[in-house]
Amino acid sequence: MWGCQNRHTGRRVSVAIAFAFLGIAVAESVRVEPSTAISGNLGTWMVVYTVGDGGIAQGGALRVELPDAMHGGPRNSANRLQATEADAPNYVSACCARESVLLLTTVERETGAELVKHPKPSLDGRYERYVFVVRVEVARGGLEAGDTVSVVYGDTSKGSPGYRAGDVISPPLPVLLAVDKDGGGAFRRVEEKATLQIVPGPVAEVLVHAPSRGVAGQTARVLVALLDAHANPATAGGSVRLGLESGAASLPERVEVPAGASHVTLEVTPESAGVLRVRAALANSNIRSISNPMEVFESPPTEQLLWGDIHSHTEYSWDGIGFNAFDYARYISGLDFYARTDHSTAPEPEGTRGLNLGNWEAYCAEAEAHHAPLEFVTLHAYEASFGAPYGHHNVYFRGAPGRLVYYSQTTLPELWAALKRGEALTIPHHTGKFPRGIDLSIHDPALRRNFEIYSGHGLSEAYDPEHPLSFEHSDFTSPAKSVTAPTYAQDAWRLGQRLSTVAASDDHRAKPGQPQYGLTAIYAPARTREAVFDALYHRRTYGTTGVKIILDFALDGTPMGSEAKVSAQPSAHIHVLGTDIIAAVELLQWVPGTAHFVVVQRWEPDALQFDETCSVTNHTAGAIYYVGLQQTNIIRGRAVCAWSSPIWTVAGA
Repeated sequence: MWGCQNRHTGRRVSVAIAFAFLGIAVAESVRVEPSTAISGNLGTWMVVYTVGDGGIAQGGALRVELPDAMHGGPRNSANRLQATEADAPNYVSACCARESVLLLTTVERETGAELVKHPKPSLDGRYERYVFVVRVEVARGGLEAGDTVSVVYGDTSKGSPGYRAGDVISPPLPVLLAVDKDGGGAFRRVEEKATLQIVPGPVAEVLVHAPSRGVAGQTARVLVALLDAHANPATAGGSVRLGLESGAASLPERVEVPAGASHVTLEVTPESAGVLRVRAALANSNIRSISNPMEVFESPPTEQLLWGDIHSHTEYSWDGIGFNAFDYARYISGLDFYARTDHSTAPEPEGTRGLNLGNWEAYCAEAEAHHAPLEFVTLHAYEASFGAPYGHHNVYFRGAPGRLVYYSQTTLPELWAALKRGEALTIPHHTGKFPRGIDLSIHDPALRRNFEIYSGHGLSEAYDPEHPLSFEHSDFTSPAKSVTAPTYAQDAWRLGQRLSTVAASDDHRAKPGQPQYGLTAIYAPARTREAVFDALYHRRTYGTTGVKIILDFALDGTPMGSEAKVSAQPSAHIHVLGTDIIAAVELLQWVPGTAHFVVVQRWEPDALQFDETCSVTNHTAGAIYYVGLQQTNIIRGRAVCAWSSPIWTVAGA
């Protein structure tokens, strides 16, 4: 057990008396023991403050604040910090060695909720979700120069299991401390800053990412990444054995991930057309994985199939934490493109994190610095979180960043008026859980051409609270219910809106592209910023829950995302290469004048691959078609699904 009584003796009092007797000045100081934490692990940390000259009188107090990252919880929330239940998790206390002094410890704005989402004031002027300030009041007696006060996070002396460190990794971040020496209520920040760093835990998972399309005889690069139990890049290193689950190719038998690194790239050369899947296993463990399928062609296809997360938050957002999202997207999730979409807030900094005139240029410069044409594409983007009746929208730019709009000072139509058609897009998200109604009929077909059908929050395909991916079943953030209003993708399609499907994580931990939170697939001729944007604009997209399922859907040869003039009995072609066993594939149809989409064909492949060509015998001009599928096994607690973009039929042959 680790409590205050085990850390101090009366010797500190005698040292303070000696300093006073000798007339030696005592400089105040702050230190943290230990100065590192392992992500997600229970432990105990002590912030030790040495009182400077003048001491602290009765009624005086300290205010202490750990880095925001230290409070990151397992969901999109903060872990509770509390000073009221000594035998419960995350208990904080304070003590000193001077027996005549009584210290009272409180957590400012403490709540009984284990996962906290409400904002709180910070010592540095912010008002945010991951802020927790501990107040230690000198209730009786006084502290002298040289005395120490220890604030113990995760005090286990009375039965608490300790404090759970944040589930993100971080660089060394400052621990803030302010002191009110005379009890007058005016706190002065202590300039000397101790730091606390969160480091990854041991390797718990290996991921293998292959290009979705390859060519026989041409070398392809495959990424192997190591993660800890909380999906952080693991840097312990290790030896990874390689093999083929399917297909024929030359590849090394083993690769080494050096200590200090979290990933390695290897060269694989397919030998013939088919489906290639690479198997990887961490040596001396049962940690193993199989790559996403690579479809190998005899000659180069005209389009590449590329993967991206286009909705993700970082430490720039008031409700986000985490660092190095671009590297995570590229080297851990193996993405081809990425858009960081932190929240816009106000024209000038107002004490809360978010994008504004003060940091927009630097924010865009980071995206530009990580942009690597033909290898890894970054889009300039941000989120404008409008209220009703507009809903939250992400804004994307084809090339250079455009205008930053503050949702609190404008409307969605005004945003559209400020954007240049053909050079910007806006995409709505989590429309099925918006707490108040969204009017989807407020629409601009030139600037809203895609719909985020799924994210970590849940599914916005149609109202279905029983679906395993509904908001009711999501553990991403606070419990939520699916709204009953017509705010879903199927509702927008019935209104006549030509919106393709995309999916994205809405991650708030700088960990984009995780396999359970949503990915967008695009068909594009090249891995460039312009080609990625144009694929979104031309609706050459589909969405998955986060794995790289290959999906193609056409009607009479017209690809998904398009308008089609089809025959009286159009031929539907569906091609799927799963990352696991495919449990069900459905072809859905909506006929003008009807209330709902219906399933017109359903298959249960029970296989890794599915190819089907069938005639639609009950076709009506103006009907809309799309494909949905689900795999057998869950990933990180989530069902695994994919949704094609629709095909809109028009009259005429």
